[in-house]
Amino acid sequence: MTDMSNSATSLKGTSRAFERPRYFPRQLITPDDMNLAQDYVRNRMRRHNRLLHGWGVVCGAIVQPGKDPWTVVIAPGFVLGPYGDEISIDQPVTFDVRLRCKPVQDSGGCPPSADPWCNEVADPAPTEGQALFVAVRYAEFPARPVRSSGCGCGGDECEYSRWRDGYEICVLDECPPSHVRADGQGEGGSRSNKPPVCECPTDPWVVLARVTAGRDGSLTVDTCACRRHVVSHAGEWWPCQDTQDG
Repeated sequence: MTDMSNSATSLKGTSRAFERPRYFPRQLITPDDMNLAQDYVRNRMRRHNRLLHGWGVVCGAIVQPGKDPWTVVIAPGFVLGPYGDEISIDQPVTFDVRLRCKPVQDSGGCPPSADPWCNEVADPAPTEGQALFVAVRYAEFPARPVRSSGCGCGGDECEYSRWRDGYEICVLDECPPSHVRADGQGEGGSRSNKPPVCECPTDPWVVLARVTAGRDGSLTVDTCACRRHVVSHAGEWWPCQDTQDG
């Protein structure tokens, strides 16, 4: 007779990618244990976002020409990155395409320094008619430094006590293959009789718009070119109606 308990046990599998701390009395807890607990939840959320909801622009993040030459303004919006990260653009962002990339850590921030050596250095301006793709990707930045504890009198070292979610805006020279559908269609989804495949993303970018440079620094924005949307049901609702008679 087959031992069903042994048979069931043989089907169990483990993976360090899904490992989480197990706490018990008088346990010595280290920073690794606490970080692992956070990483476990974050990685589960990433997988949920990527495999169940997909990735792309959820809402907002509309790109429009800026007031100054070579600039665009990205409106507030919410984006799911290819790896399942949430990208929240909580205020309008002005971006100079000549900078190529711009990290955005938080809202507000300090104004640019009057010293030109302290500001970002721009690359040569794009040539007339050159197409660039404004894209965003998730990034995190250390925040809130605190003085690290230790022995001695010269303890000037600091440790960052927080990770702050942010993002990076860059311009790409071409539309990534992940933004082009195999059937040539630009919008909408298609059903297939084939089982879904858990594809691994090849790059972290979500394209927001294509911009074309003019001779005088003016930029023509095509929002729908190479822009990938993800389905959202946030706007679907209906009023409550009493269906009871009398």
